[in-house]
Amino acid sequence: MTAATLAGKLRHVAAFGVAGLSAFAVDAAILSLLVQLGADPYLARLVAIACAMVVGWLANRTWTFRAPGPPRLGEFLRYASVASLSVAVNYAVYAAVLAAWSGATPLRALVAGTAVATLLSYLGYRLFAFGGVRPAASAPPAASSNATPGTE
Repeated sequence: MTAATLAGKLRHVAAFGVAGLSAFAVDAAILSLLVQLGADPYLARLVAIACAMVVGWLANRTWTFRAPGPPRLGEFLRYASVASLSVAVNYAVYAAVLAAWSGATPLRALVAGTAVATLLSYLGYRLFAFGGVRPAASAPPAASSNATPGTE
């Protein structure tokens, strides 16, 4: 493996980490705010997940997979299907931790659920949602092209 190849792989992993941490921060902030305002932690998590999913999609398409052109409906639907499966796993672990561990806080359960779902989501995004995107590792983030939004 050349130094350039290794650097490209490290950039890719780091970008996935930044995108994931961005979505996680939105998820945690909204969850914490809603719980502090008196919302049920299970319902609050659903709202937080929806917001985090949009942030994650935009961050992954821009930084991790560098999808060319403007966002497209088909791409979002593929991303949303992978994210939904990942969220289902994440939420199941979240609920199980809250139910099984009397000392668990919603934030601790969130961390556990996110950790379990991370590998599943990466593989789904890489192989399915952005499967056809293979830009050069050293290329700058994608700029808009002349593609018509919503087409593929």
